[in-house]
Amino acid sequence: MRQIAKASLFLLLITFVVSGFSQRSSVRAKKEYFTEDELDLIRDAQELRYRVPTYFKLAERRLIFIGLKQQSDKEKEKEKKEEQQRLKDAQKAGTAPAGKKAPEDPLGYLDDFTRSELLRGYAQAVDEVMSNIDDSYNRKLDVRDSLEDLEKFLRETIPLVEKFQPKNDNERSAMNDALDKAREAMTGAKEALSIVPKTEKKRKQ
Repeated sequence: MRQIAKASLFLLLITFVVSGFSQRSSVRAKKEYFTEDELDLIRDAQELRYRVPTYFKLAERRLIFIGLKQQSDKEKEKEKKEEQQRLKDAQKAGTAPAGKKAPEDPLGYLDDFTRSELLRGYAQAVDEVMSNIDDSYNRKLDVRDSLEDLEKFLRETIPLVEKFQPKNDNERSAMNDALDKAREAMTGAKEALSIVPKTEKKRKQ
């Protein structure tokens, strides 16, 4: 029975990954919605338990920058300290100039993106999380925690994206695509959670 359940989950996740594949491919063919620095963050987060939160953080940054999500002073300060630490680590590794300073506004770099592109970046992050979960499950790794985190993230952010007020057709299209991707992922996560058994072990921090 357990083997059947695993096979069912794999087919379920593959369905959601494949269903968005053509859209994902066409989007990437036009433009990458993450910066090179963000791609470095993703590459550095090798394990699923690190990579999934990284994608969530990049998606949330876009919602904050658009004005759909509020960031507290404490969260802003934490973001700034994390950026300073990343720069220090890069300087020690010799991958960043010694005299370079961390930006005053850690989210300022997102000004290079249009509002449509920021929404598509959110959708890309969700899509990549689904793909990474599917890949990890295929390699027989535990994905329960990541599925729970995905469901929680979508439950909290879908209502925010729904509040977006498009100013033109491009923004309306980007909003609809982002919501379609998020709702698709939500359905997949809920169904997958009904298949993947809960584990008794504590989460790794």
